Amino acid sequence: MIRFTYMVKSIEARILCRFSMFLIFVVPLLQCSPTAYIPPDTSGIQTLSNTIEYEQHAEEIWTKLSHYISQSSYGLDSLDAKNYYAELSFVSKRFHKYLDGGFLNESGFNGYKGDFLELVLPTGDYKSTLTCNISIQLTQNNLSTTTLSFLVSYETMYAKTKKNVLSQYKFDSQNPMLISSEDPAINFTILPSFLLEKQLYKSFSKFH
Repeated sequence: MIRFTYMVKSIEARILCRFSMFLIFVVPLLQCSPTAYIPPDTSGIQTLSNTIEYEQHAEEIWTKLSHYISQSSYGLDSLDAKNYYAELSFVSKRFHKYLDGGFLNESGFNGYKGDFLELVLPTGDYKSTLTCNISIQLTQNNLSTTTLSFLVSYETMYAKTKKNVLSQYKFDSQNPMLISSEDPAINFTILPSFLLEKQLYKSFSKFH
């Protein structure tokens, strides 16, 4: 009877020991679950074309550009006919349409999983807005050729009120926004979806 009692206690001790080891190794893993981040594809920056050459005088292209601006829904910030320069802008809440932030998976029970943009530019009680600025420049190469170049700049704002801005990021078509994290091995990236750039290029190509 004494031997049987000893065996039971020995088995209980081994089970308790193994369970303790389980807690020691597994619980920290649950609390410190790995973060997986899939950044957006940056190859679009290399293939993006933001210049168009015309076999026409700058005055002819400027007339077509001015007509395009008057028919568009963009706001006009600057129009310099002497230097063939224009600045347009618009504000949108559809930042997922124009931006790409990749996918974030923090795992764990309380971790975030989903579109990274939704994490840094959440909707709901707070106000998230995107301002797009379009700079357009015509350059007269010679009497018969003109080059149009354009650049789109982006500014995101996440705010509770106009005076209480929680985050603000600025970047453009050529330079994505890099956001550092607590993990030095991970840098989050926000860049354009290049939808706007492609639309502009298609519209300006019709000036030929």
